Amino acid sequence: MRVLSLPARVRALVLDFDSTLYTNPAYASFQNDVLIERLARERGESFEAMKAKIGRLREKRAAAGEGATSLGNLFRDFGIDIPTSVRWREELIDPGCWLSKDPSLDEALALLSRRFVLGLVTNNPASVGRKGLAALGIEDRIACVVGLDDTGQSKPDPAPFSLVSERLGVPPEECVSIGDRYDVDLAPALALGMGAILVDGVEDVRALPAYFETALAR
Repeated sequence: MRVLSLPARVRALVLDFDSTLYTNPAYASFQNDVLIERLARERGESFEAMKAKIGRLREKRAAAGEGATSLGNLFRDFGIDIPTSVRWREELIDPGCWLSKDPSLDEALALLSRRFVLGLVTNNPASVGRKGLAALGIEDRIACVVGLDDTGQSKPDPAPFSLVSERLGVPPEECVSIGDRYDVDLAPALALGMGAILVDGVEDVRALPAYFETALAR
């Protein structure tokens, strides 16, 4: 865990989902691969060829200085709009097939929710995010879920972060974004004035109550 910025006053935590609230590389890879496979079928190409095209497009955008680009945004280059991406994700991704209840995570979030209001920002549709929270047994800890279908923009666009701040009723400068990818989960939040904590996975999230207990007592 690396704390990049912590506001003087913290009232809300904005959590990422994938590879933040769970550690399951196979599931994280599946979500990308199943969508690329669907795109390949749509265009009459092989999965391998489409995956290579996506990889080259990522490299091209990185070389152009565009930084991280979400899969949903990359799909736009192939004629797949965000509403279609939302529909495909709802059809193809079922967190319950991959995740199970995590009592220790629930305990950590219960402790955090006594001090902060908790929100979730995911590049999946909100319905998939809620299913993921339910699979982990933590849905009651999260006050607000913002998904791809809520703004039509995916991280690292700042729009989802602005919306979660608005829905939580907490200004950005009193929020802390927590996620596993700097470019996607933290850089846009920092640009809005939020704090930021980079985590390596769920073990770091479980350690957050102890961290905040010490940090906010200073």
